[in-house]
Amino acid sequence: MQFTRRGFLAAAPFLKVARAAESGVRVGSPAELTAALKQARPGDVILLAQGEWKDADLLVEVQGEEEAPIRVLAEAPGRTVLTGLSRLRLAGRYTRVEGLLFQGCTYPGDLIQFRSSSTKLARGCKLLDCAIVDCNPEDPELTTRWVSIYGSWNEVARCYVAGKKNIGTTLVVWLNGEPNYHRIGECWFGPRALLGVNGGETIRVGDSATSMQDSVSVVENNYFERCDGEIEAISNKSCGNIYQSNFFDRCEATLTLRHGNRCRVEGNHFHGGGSKSAGGIRIIGEGHVVVNNLIEACNGTGFRSAISVVNGLPDSPLNGYMQVKAALIAHNTIIDCAQPVAVGINGGNASLTLPPEDVRVAANRIGSSQEFERAADGVPRPLVWRLTEEQVAEVTEDIDGQRRPEGRQEGCDEPPDGTRLRWRWAADTAGPNWWPRG
Repeated sequence: MQFTRRGFLAAAPFLKVARAAESGVRVGSPAELTAALKQARPGDVILLAQGEWKDADLLVEVQGEEEAPIRVLAEAPGRTVLTGLSRLRLAGRYTRVEGLLFQGCTYPGDLIQFRSSSTKLARGCKLLDCAIVDCNPEDPELTTRWVSIYGSWNEVARCYVAGKKNIGTTLVVWLNGEPNYHRIGECWFGPRALLGVNGGETIRVGDSATSMQDSVSVVENNYFERCDGEIEAISNKSCGNIYQSNFFDRCEATLTLRHGNRCRVEGNHFHGGGSKSAGGIRIIGEGHVVVNNLIEACNGTGFRSAISVVNGLPDSPLNGYMQVKAALIAHNTIIDCAQPVAVGINGGNASLTLPPEDVRVAANRIGSSQEFERAADGVPRPLVWRLTEEQVAEVTEDIDGQRRPEGRQEGCDEPPDGTRLRWRWAADTAGPNWWPRG
């Protein structure tokens, strides 16, 4: 049985449809945009003219309403192209920016920020159907971020993001003492080459200093393609977050719960393509739940194991390694992985001496591809189903979202009954519908 991308192009509930032509106020320059925003009222639409917008410093800070947001759109999706030293600051309340292409921008700071200043943060704002491609500063040693999300209740969805080469996480969620409630969904995170140093994550939620704060953000339904920047494709550094229904396609990296507590990792699919640098999920901290994940052909070991549970550092500072406590690892399916579950590892760091406490590992299925047959939807189904004797009350659904019966199967999946309530991973169901498909 051989993995091919074709197997993951099954129909999903998020079908792409062509967007109808929009009507609104048309502007052709940053100055005209500023003037139009001064007159904007909830429900208004502003169209950015087609063509190249070079060195455009866009500030969108207006007050929409939840049911009547102010929308700033590309006149034709993907045809308003920001280049050079362009950047976007999205602030205010209930504002949407949609359909822009950031192509080869060289702004030497954060390209897109959900704030206008350190005290004026966005709330209820959205970046939708945009693409950010090859936006690298002239100095490769300069640290930049492409998207910095501040404030609360903001969203980045259906965007294509690829080609970051310099230091700095591609997308960062920043905390300010209160839960964020942000959402990152249906995005296509394309290739990011190995950086060679720390700071090559694709997504980071929080940072070491704020890692004990609640973010309560959701990262779901995203497609990660060859995100190889460093060992952490996703770096969790805050509490209470959910990472669900994402597909990691040949990423030589892991989803790492690096700092923070009480996060849930559920229903994700990792296919490492057989690489020794590809891993699955790395667990550090307290109260994490890792269930219903499908991990295939990830041949990393140690910190890059399919599932790794790391030893803690005595008296650890916030930027160290907190002891793992009260973790649940259940109903995961692990196929053709070199080190399926590694508990109590130190990654070669002899100072990590505190073993995990109260870790429950139950109802997982570990095997080889010969025991499975890949279905049309891309999911390997067991040739022989196996009931588990371990009842995990906390796991009431399977990877598809269908209810688990009283007699439950090992691993992430129950025999399919036609129910699919969760997103199925595919390149053609993530990112903006105007972005070209291979």
